[in-house]
Amino acid sequence: MAYTPKVWKDGDVITKEGLNNIEEGIANVPAGPKGDKGDTGTAGAKGAAGLSVKSLALTTTDGKVTAGTVTLSDDSTAPVTVTEA
Repeated sequence: MAYTPKVWKDGDVITKEGLNNIEEGIANVPAGPKGDKGDTGTAGAKGAAGLSVKSLALTTTDGKVTAGTVTLSDDSTAPVTVTEA
């Protein structure tokens, strides 16, 4: 069945039929033509190894997070500062 677009006007009620019509139109859009494949690029320089988070311990006071400590992959630690909005 051919897609017939709806011309929406102020005050129109959105219905399941209207939405399904949109979905049908999208599903029936043909894939666009693909262009020629480009040349292979060169790889960039490898970056230095970074640290990742191993664990995070949070401190709460009266149900609010007030501080914490993060442990990194090299087992170093850093404090977590908490600020209120």
